Amino acid sequence: MPKGAIARRYAAAIFDIAQKQGTIDRTLSDVEGIAQVFGDRKLSFLLREPKIPAKRKETAVRQALASRVLPTSLNLALLVIQRELVEVMPNIASELKRMVMDYKNEAVAQVTTATRMDDAEQTLIKRALEDRTHKTIIMETRVDPSILGGVIARVGDQLIDGSVRTRLSVLQHQLLNDVAAVSANASDWVGTDEMQRPEQAPTSAPPEETVESTKIQ
Repeated sequence: MPKGAIARRYAAAIFDIAQKQGTIDRTLSDVEGIAQVFGDRKLSFLLREPKIPAKRKETAVRQALASRVLPTSLNLALLVIQRELVEVMPNIASELKRMVMDYKNEAVAQVTTATRMDDAEQTLIKRALEDRTHKTIIMETRVDPSILGGVIARVGDQLIDGSVRTRLSVLQHQLLNDVAAVSANASDWVGTDEMQRPEQAPTSAPPEETVESTKIQ
């Protein structure tokens, strides 16, 4: 079974327990902490090494976690070890966080600006994103001078690009297209004008005898 499917199954199980026990926030904190502990180099080696007895692994995990997490969270950690799914633990934590945020109608917005925002600007952008997504927004901010100005916000799979750099790029593209269109129309007009313009017959003076005849009369 793919890691993503396994992670969703375990996350859904622990989420259901946490919801019934009223420990959603604490359980999420526990599971994220377990993922960090499992990422420790020494402990990770011990847990992944097939030659080390399962009992020793369980003892090491209990010593590392028992006083720090809920019993249900500890049981999840032990089950993951027993089934040799240590490498899936970060995915379980990520899936659980997504489930908790969906449950609370929250979303993380990664907001990029050209300069650091003050509190008032952050509040303004947060409200705008909440109006647009209809979710409570948790902002993660970063500074990138290359966008020149404006704001880029990513909420899940949705990208809201209001940067000056992008607006300039769009404007440049439009101008180039407009210039190309004008040039094409001008060429068409010149060609049509030359095709439709009647040829002028060469101008010639009236016969000499006709002029003289008029003078005599």
